Amino acid sequence: MNSPVRFYARKNQADIVREWDSIAPLRDLQVSMHQDASYDKVLEPWILTRAQGADAQSVIDVGCGTGRLTSKLSERSGEVLGIDPSGVSIEIARAHDHVSRFQVATAEQWASRVECTPFDLAVANMVLMDALDLDGIVQALGRLAAGGRVLLTIAHPAFWPIYWDYAHLDGFDYLAETVVEAPFKTSSQSYGLVATHVHRPLQQYLESLDRHGLRVTSLEELRGPERLDQFPYPRFIGIEAAAST
Repeated sequence: MNSPVRFYARKNQADIVREWDSIAPLRDLQVSMHQDASYDKVLEPWILTRAQGADAQSVIDVGCGTGRLTSKLSERSGEVLGIDPSGVSIEIARAHDHVSRFQVATAEQWASRVECTPFDLAVANMVLMDALDLDGIVQALGRLAAGGRVLLTIAHPAFWPIYWDYAHLDGFDYLAETVVEAPFKTSSQSYGLVATHVHRPLQQYLESLDRHGLRVTSLEELRGPERLDQFPYPRFIGIEAAAST
């Protein structure tokens, strides 16, 4: 049987944006209707708990999607901006949240704006493994949060390929950066759409953070919401870092 997962040497940003424009309405429904247990029980609580501890007056939510997390962050901070390259996602975010600010932009684009001033906190929830240029987005995060804090969650590169059953496929190499196109689905349901992420070894993430002045102060391996007998390994990683000035 042919696997629905495909490996590519490269894709371009326009491909990724088109995918997320298609996914956005469904993704917003998933999150708003609490249909994604990993988001509800693992990722959002991890981010919000640490954001509360950061006591940030200004927050940027990078890769905010349809803005559901951004809205929660705005309840805890005076100034919150959500940015995402998917125009459809930003339209949905603006429709349900009239308090937070939302802009169509990548982290790199926003960080390059002359008038961009650093935020106390930059959040990137499940974003870095979707970025085609890791160094580009990490450098932008460092600029966006200069002198502040950064909160990141990513798919655990050691165990995500096992969970989604592509680690055994020809062409997969844990130590190699590989563009992966796979069905868009949660742990409980598939939807007939595809989404792209980039597999990278954990070392590559850590080296990029260090290279761009983001000092890791906490790294936590996060289990999914499933029982241990269903999957005993952590599926996510949460990283907190201090950005140099």
